[in-house]
Amino acid sequence: MNLNYFLHIANVILLIGYSVRDILWLRLLAVASSLVSIPYFALQPTLLRTPIVWSLLFAAINLFQSWRLFVERRPMKLTPEEEEVRRLAFPDLPPRRVLQVLALGVWTTAENGERLIASGKKLETISLIVQGRVRITRGDHALGELVAGNFVGSALLMSGVLSNVDAVVIEPVRALRWDVTTLESYLHANPETRIVMLRQLSRDLSGKVGLLSTS
Repeated sequence: MNLNYFLHIANVILLIGYSVRDILWLRLLAVASSLVSIPYFALQPTLLRTPIVWSLLFAAINLFQSWRLFVERRPMKLTPEEEEVRRLAFPDLPPRRVLQVLALGVWTTAENGERLIASGKKLETISLIVQGRVRITRGDHALGELVAGNFVGSALLMSGVLSNVDAVVIEPVRALRWDVTTLESYLHANPETRIVMLRQLSRDLSGKVGLLSTS
């Protein structure tokens, strides 16, 4: 048998891999290509150990990455409360990413009269309202209310300025709260999630422009 066939087949498999759009299939086809090429190096009159070692190394790396991709894509079951958070704020994120974002925060409850944001203070946490209502005021003037699906602090997070409003609970609130520094560090390390989060914060902010504008 002509040993060149092994190289031809390996390269055809790799070519097919480069033509697919799914990264998992690309990884698996790269594994197959590396393994198919090994007989060419092993059956030479003089055993070609170096290319065999490199082929096995490439196959091992791509196999490991394929396993990671497979694990990430396994369907995950969210709890009803987690599913509600996804529906309200992160519909574009897969469940696994949603769980990662949720794990960074803490579930909190707030009773009537509690202040979630104080005027003149720097934003330290940002909250997503899951249940309840929060009134936004500037001085004695009520600007409007935030309800389920609204972020408390999105305007301050996007602008980076000190708060010039107060956010006071007027109906018991169930919310998910994130430390701003922790959240920003995570988003910096996960650009895909960052894009989705910033898009959602921008939508939330645009819905408040009329609400929080100066009278």
